[in-house]
Amino acid sequence: MGVPGTPVKIILWSHPAAAGQPVAPGGAPGPVVLESDDLRKDFEVLRCRGVTFDEPEPQDYPFGVRIEAVDPDGNRVSLREQRPWNG
Repeated sequence: MGVPGTPVKIILWSHPAAAGQPVAPGGAPGPVVLESDDLRKDFEVLRCRGVTFDEPEPQDYPFGVRIEAVDPDGNRVSLREQRPWNG
């Protein structure tokens, strides 16, 4: 779902019954997903600024391009560029 007239989109996934409950000690919350129009370019900018990523390069998937970073507090941030849908 999105906000009309803006690039903001909210992506929802179904989760098990415990979703929304506090994270157990040692557990990690779900990732924040940030959309990009040019992920590989944004990846280079962020990497040059010291952002740590799980993989050395963004990965291609059927839905688009994706890579995950971890912020200094251990929160996962997923960066994604969605392929155009040709339904």
